[in-house]
Amino acid sequence: MERDMHDDCGSQPGRGSSDDVPPMLENLSNRPTPIPSSAESSAAHVPSNPTLTCLARMTRDVAYKTGADHLVMDIIAPQSFGDDDARRYPAVVFVQGSAWTTPDRDHEIAQLAQLARKGYVVATVNHRDASCEPTYVFPAYLEDVKAAVRFLRARADEWQVDAERIGIWGTSSGGNTALLIGLTADDPRYEDGTSPDVSDAVNYVVACFPPTDLTEAVEAFGQEDDAFRLYYTGPLAAVLGATPQTGITDEVRQRAADMSPYLQVKPGQCYPPMLLLHGTGDRVVPYQQSVKMCNRLTGCSNDARLVLVDGADHEHDFWSQRVLDIISDFIAEHSDSAQ
Repeated sequence: MERDMHDDCGSQPGRGSSDDVPPMLENLSNRPTPIPSSAESSAAHVPSNPTLTCLARMTRDVAYKTGADHLVMDIIAPQSFGDDDARRYPAVVFVQGSAWTTPDRDHEIAQLAQLARKGYVVATVNHRDASCEPTYVFPAYLEDVKAAVRFLRARADEWQVDAERIGIWGTSSGGNTALLIGLTADDPRYEDGTSPDVSDAVNYVVACFPPTDLTEAVEAFGQEDDAFRLYYTGPLAAVLGATPQTGITDEVRQRAADMSPYLQVKPGQCYPPMLLLHGTGDRVVPYQQSVKMCNRLTGCSNDARLVLVDGADHEHDFWSQRVLDIISDFIAEHSDSAQ
């Protein structure tokens, strides 16, 4: 038995003479490299992406203001590769048109993601809704969106935002909001106590088919042939505080004036660059609203540009990749110039 055990051990690799090593285990390092399969030989090779460039992530329901009804933003941002990621990105605050009711933050998510994949932090926000609560008349929605701008600036490190490069983009009533944000930077009339000592100024404004002179809507009340008209039962009446019982009061007219970007432009005042886009077939907000706004800004020596989308209605056929590219190029231009 002992002899058998010794013989067995002698036949193990590394034990006994080399003559006892099985041929299949000899000189493993000299064996030829396996020939790649035809699939591997013809495979395309692409580099890895350790910094996750051109990828985006989305965070839902980020509360930007406490003490109010569910005031939140959804943040679409470039994908971070970890705690050591020190990159900082320009930010865009987006306000979806809603006739000043609660914005549908999902409406433009796919388009906003294009910006995030290009290297922007995009925050699409909601605001208070006067059609649900009569006390939320103007300036409630403006105060809220200003608070959202300050929130991003105050928490820039948390969201990888470059606090010096924040712009705003809005559609319809959101375009009205965006213009007012650009025209009333750090205006004490609209301070609500959130993020004190943080600026709500922006580097640029993009406004798509925005109402710019709400006094025209009030004056068109009851005119059936005027699409841009106020009805007591509608959301515009709610945000202005106009009711069948009170009628169009001096207070309502003053709110309409204060809500009108066109009337906020002051000679000698310097405002951020503004891009206005409007469909010439708009049946909700006449495109002349953007024309007169652009004329007012340029007449006061400010940088304003107007793009008219031929025959386009409100939303819907207004949108195209060409329109999105124009907006993206404008945002890139004024994000870079802010560095």
